[in-house]
Amino acid sequence: MLLIGAKRARWIRAVVLLSLVGGQYACTPNISSEQTLAAGTFVKSNLHVWAYEEYDAVDRSPAERAQVLVDLGISKAGYICRNERRVSEFEAYVKAYRDAGIELVGVWTPIHTDAPLEEVQVREFLEVVDRYGLRIQWWLTLEQNFDALPEADRIDDALARLRPLVSEANRRGCRLVLYGHGVNRWFTQAENQIEIVERLQAELPSAELGIIYNFHQSHAQMDRLRAVMPRLQPHLVALNLNGMRSDLVKIERIGKGDREREMIRVIGDSGWQGPTGIIAHDRNADAAVVFQENMDGLKSILDELGYHDAAGTY
Repeated sequence: MLLIGAKRARWIRAVVLLSLVGGQYACTPNISSEQTLAAGTFVKSNLHVWAYEEYDAVDRSPAERAQVLVDLGISKAGYICRNERRVSEFEAYVKAYRDAGIELVGVWTPIHTDAPLEEVQVREFLEVVDRYGLRIQWWLTLEQNFDALPEADRIDDALARLRPLVSEANRRGCRLVLYGHGVNRWFTQAENQIEIVERLQAELPSAELGIIYNFHQSHAQMDRLRAVMPRLQPHLVALNLNGMRSDLVKIERIGKGDREREMIRVIGDSGWQGPTGIIAHDRNADAAVVFQENMDGLKSILDELGYHDAAGTY
């Protein structure tokens, strides 16, 4: 009788923990093991696809891409508003994903100038956000060459560029999230992003801020992830996975690299929970096939790491 009660207590704790993951991130009902925290992060129902519209050898409409996700059992997606072409299709994807029941988790826009609100990808992105009342994560990259500045000036320069964008995001109910783009760039390094966010948060205590950690932009940080994770975790609001190779910078399928297992272990050990994505970074392949290969690779790694409940959702 006591044994049955203990098992039931563990099951209840597991369900409660998973139900607290950000509200909007659904849990899988049969998750109940000692690996609850990792399971909540890596379960299939928490998975989003990233940059689908940018990397796909098959010419598909937004509605067709939404249907592919439904067929794959993926219920979340991000979008890449990187230029005029991508932003011109953004509204069509908002409609297609809405109609298919796909949750739009976040949208990425790069910032190239000192007048970001005049840049077409930003201006039109915000217009669609307003039109549809979107409450999403705004993944944002400052593409300026911070390495050309004196090191002592870089944080202050980044803060000056970001302050008005924080206001634009938060007054719309969106969280502004720093997105590193470019493996070796100053703005991409987690330690610099953490300092930027902490400084902004101190200035603007009520601001909704965060950091997204992209495996495919983090080859220069692989050896530092475990050390930096305790500082990164309080600000980490999304994660994009990828196969990682120690011998070169390359976008690999998950499970085809030699470093992603240990990096996934770091995330799992930390207890962090939030939106977790996969990317089909191959313009010469059918993205539907690449997504499935990534899920198969992730399932294999999760089983290897002992996260069997999460692996069982694939």
